[in-house]
Amino acid sequence: MAGTIAKYVKEGKNVIKVVFSYGESSHPHFQERIVKKNRLKETDKASSFLGIKETMFLGMRDTKVTEDISKNGIARVVTIIKKYNPEKIYIPSAQDPHPDHQAVHAAVLEAVDASKRGYHVFAYEVWNLMKEQQPFLYMDITPYFKKKLEYIRFFKSQWQYMYALWLPVHVRSMLYGYREGCRYAERFYKIR
Repeated sequence: MAGTIAKYVKEGKNVIKVVFSYGESSHPHFQERIVKKNRLKETDKASSFLGIKETMFLGMRDTKVTEDISKNGIARVVTIIKKYNPEKIYIPSAQDPHPDHQAVHAAVLEAVDASKRGYHVFAYEVWNLMKEQQPFLYMDITPYFKKKLEYIRFFKSQWQYMYALWLPVHVRSMLYGYREGCRYAERFYKIR
């Protein structure tokens, strides 16, 4: 959703990014501390490039986010939501097959529901194969599409995944743009 983030930053909105895990298990041929260090640097540079005001790292274990959230993760998410009182919250889609993305989706919804406030929650697509059965909204990102592509390039340690996403990013953005009546768009599902 880098195009939408770039658009929000240009509009003067404060964007806060919360990263649950460093993805340290994604490269079994490297030591986890090296992967964490690289991911931290990449994320900070990429966030700065887009103009994200603050990036928080919760430090949960890669592939074990469900387990770590059950300990004290929900309370941490509730605290973050209360502190920033966001206008909108964006989370990975429930249809995303990655178990950590599913855990983040469920945890944030639980935290939002526990707060008993009417926060607007939207889901975005990463690895989705199936369409959500939720109302959706398109965001015109035409002026920000190149910035979105540059943002993706910051994650050099994830090149094998990013190249797999390269074609779907282009196709989805053009397809969603066509549906929105513009050149490029991102689609979000209204969850709450």
